[in-house]
Amino acid sequence: MTTENRPEDPETDERSSVGGHDHPLRWRRLLFPLGVVHVLVVTLSLISPFLTGEERGATPFSAYFDVNGEGNFPTWWSVAQLAAASTSLVFVAVLAQHQKIRGAAAWWILGGIVFLFSLDEGTQLHERLDALVLQFAEVPDFTFVWLILGVPLAAVVLIMAIISTRRLPEKSTRLIVLGIATLLFAAVGLEFVAGELIRLGAPVIALELLSHLEEFMELIAGSLLLVAPLAAVRTRTSGRATSFTLMDRDRR
Repeated sequence: MTTENRPEDPETDERSSVGGHDHPLRWRRLLFPLGVVHVLVVTLSLISPFLTGEERGATPFSAYFDVNGEGNFPTWWSVAQLAAASTSLVFVAVLAQHQKIRGAAAWWILGGIVFLFSLDEGTQLHERLDALVLQFAEVPDFTFVWLILGVPLAAVVLIMAIISTRRLPEKSTRLIVLGIATLLFAAVGLEFVAGELIRLGAPVIALELLSHLEEFMELIAGSLLLVAPLAAVRTRTSGRATSFTLMDRDRR
């Protein structure tokens, strides 16, 4: 099943498609509800001390919604979103391989990268890099030691993502690169800024605002990675059967 020079804009496709034509998935409609949940997650964490009258994490309520905590709702939500994004990428990889469309390997690579993001988020794997670094060198006066390995790893991941997406549909490419760049900027860049603020003795409120901004950007990045593969998929319904067609950079 193929499409010939169809416009890539989903809104245009939805208005002009009739029975028997390929329909784009309405991936844009998924971004709004995800964004609403992101705002609620970060806001609940931010205002929890005002709601409980105690320091952040001092009560079961604030500990459960603290974005800086582990094993709580923000952690679960972030892991679930990244796992869904990885699943979406793997589904498209299988579709590309089945339909013999260029870029199947890229979808597999990206699915693996996002799976590792999900694994890291759930297990705090990156924070365990501190011990690895300290086995080989002493690092005085540096708050987040894991960044010594995290920064080059982030650069490698971003380069891999950019190279992998060169044959994917342009819209998916933009969403993937933007999602991974945003995630790495938040997790690595803002973490570095936070470390410098701690070293300089910045007010606690500044560190809390920065940590909540970091979490919000990571959640937004996860949303972009979730919808990116969906932007490359078209569906066709015939009777009770629905089939999927995957676009590549030459098939829009």
